[in-house]
Amino acid sequence: MKKMEDFLKKQTFNIKRSKELELNRRGFIASSLSLMGILFLGSTPLLALSKAKEEESNDEELYLVKEGEIAVGDSFSFHYPDENDPALLIRISEKEYRAYNIKCTHLMCPVYWEKKTKQLTCPCHNGFFNVEDGSVIAGPPPRGLPTIELEFKKDGIYAVGITQAQH
Repeated sequence: MKKMEDFLKKQTFNIKRSKELELNRRGFIASSLSLMGILFLGSTPLLALSKAKEEESNDEELYLVKEGEIAVGDSFSFHYPDENDPALLIRISEKEYRAYNIKCTHLMCPVYWEKKTKQLTCPCHNGFFNVEDGSVIAGPPPRGLPTIELEFKKDGIYAVGITQAQH
């Protein structure tokens, strides 16, 4: 029994008590930098995949509506480039249309078109976006809304691409 007590006093969890304070600042910094390096190298493939996905061009066209089918000041909901990306086409004048992905850039809450104020509004944290270019007017969103590129053809308006908003 005495031997066991002596053993436990000297060693706990494979650390010798007499040497447990030997992890000085230099050792701590070296261990921390090693851990950061491992985490960085482990996340590099994820960063590369994310960047590759951003750079993918979306050549898919999606028919939206006939030109003039929606009244000035009204909007039309659709999904682009896939079913998980809600978007909104807004007719802002007789000849001008704008389309945006309507997930707020703050916390991905849905953004709504307010005809009275002529602004895109995120009700979650009072974010407001300019209908002309999707830029942030007020609130916590860090950047503007992604713009859906439109193409006008004889038979209607098509969504043809998406441009990510800059900071």
